[in-house]
Amino acid sequence: MNEAIQVEHVTKDIKVGERVLHIIKETNLDVPRGQMMAIVGPSGSGKSTLMGMLGGLDTPSTGQICIDGIDISRMNENKLTEVRNAKIGFVFQFFHLVPTLDAVDNVALPVRFAINRKYEPVQRAKELLDLLGLGNRLDHRPSQLSGGQQQRVAIARALANDPPILLCDEPTGNLDTKTGQQIMDVLKQVQREMNTTVVIVTHDPDIAEQTERIVTLVDGKIVEDWVMEHVGAD
Repeated sequence: MNEAIQVEHVTKDIKVGERVLHIIKETNLDVPRGQMMAIVGPSGSGKSTLMGMLGGLDTPSTGQICIDGIDISRMNENKLTEVRNAKIGFVFQFFHLVPTLDAVDNVALPVRFAINRKYEPVQRAKELLDLLGLGNRLDHRPSQLSGGQQQRVAIARALANDPPILLCDEPTGNLDTKTGQQIMDVLKQVQREMNTTVVIVTHDPDIAEQTERIVTLVDGKIVEDWVMEHVGAD
């Protein structure tokens, strides 16, 4: 199977009083392994809801979502936690680092909690931080790092257990343009060197256009899905 993510006939409804809001309308989406894809659309289009379901943070009302061949649509929370830890790395707009821990210990956390540990936590953290250009910031706490450096630590943490999929929700949204581009370059490096499937929710067209594929959501429905022909030239 070549797909890292499979979404089949997925909907998401929320009841508000007597009304039912159709947040995600019937959606089908396959994301091949190793692809970098952007999800774009106006505010309220369902981007974050779809991302939450892809990451097992929310469940679909109907339909099926498979992550690396595993159906997570109706899993209990204990099983979902195992899948998220092993299969999915999360990168958010607000870095969500533990303020009392240095860079190494922040990155080592997912390895320490892994059910089937593949790495020695501190060694793995140091390797990833060095790979992402933070080898001289290992003992720095988040408050001692710039926004871009904190996001690099967050990306390293997301990669700690070598997940096949990286889900990024507005990863450059809290950064200036120059720093945001540096983070995008890091994500492209991760995709290229680790063959990681990278899905990015973004409102920034300059970020989206650097991916291999752009999926546009409007009112909970995919209205465009197109491959960027120019990507890969570098």
